[in-house]
Amino acid sequence: MNLELVCKDYGYDCEFVAEGKDSEIVMREFGKHVEKEHGLEYSKESLKQMFQNKYNKK
Repeated sequence: MNLELVCKDYGYDCEFVAEGKDSEIVMREFGKHVEKEHGLEYSKESLKQMFQNKYNKK
């Protein structure tokens, strides 16, 4: 299953999609992108919560 976090889903006017099969990599890539391009830094816990909310995983 391909996993993804999409900038537009979090209120950004941006086409970026972090995707892959490993949730840790997807969260890390999304976090790096948001920090670099949008100037916001999400904690690892915040990224994990975003991912869990999307995929209903604990």
